[in-house]
Amino acid sequence: MQNPTRAICAATLLFAIGAVGLTSISPFAYVSSAQAQEEYLPTQKDFVGKWKLNGGAIRPPRDMKDAPTPEQEAAANEFQQTVTAFYGAFDYLEITADGHYNFHQPGDPTSGPCVWCGTWSFSNSSAWLKLETAPRLDIYAKDGDMQMTYTVEPDEKSKYAWLVFGWTKAE
Repeated sequence: MQNPTRAICAATLLFAIGAVGLTSISPFAYVSSAQAQEEYLPTQKDFVGKWKLNGGAIRPPRDMKDAPTPEQEAAANEFQQTVTAFYGAFDYLEITADGHYNFHQPGDPTSGPCVWCGTWSFSNSSAWLKLETAPRLDIYAKDGDMQMTYTVEPDEKSKYAWLVFGWTKAE
């Protein structure tokens, strides 16, 4: 009888820790538990389409050894608001099967010149935008939203490594 009680206590503790950890992240449109039941490794074609920004958050870089200071978190929050405003100025992000991406501005003709565009590649179940900050795009569940994180910082003082953005399929 003692083992089931320990299992319930451990599960409750893990749930509580997870719930507390999630409160520090801005809202995203999360995938349902049914979608997340099995591991999903996206293919290149899963990234193709039009994507709308659905939210943003900050999180300390994974390689950060010490707890972030209040100043670091404040600076990252401020920078995140700036970058969110930048992405929010676009109608949508289009990723095409021929290896191109384009952030479309309101009223852009579909065949007109792009303002912020480039190429992307697919590696390790992720799409990578070819930019200085190497944004990595991941999809964690079939027909799920896309998450954008940055894997490279342009300089040592950059706050890009703190940023996370969520994108929802627009078509």
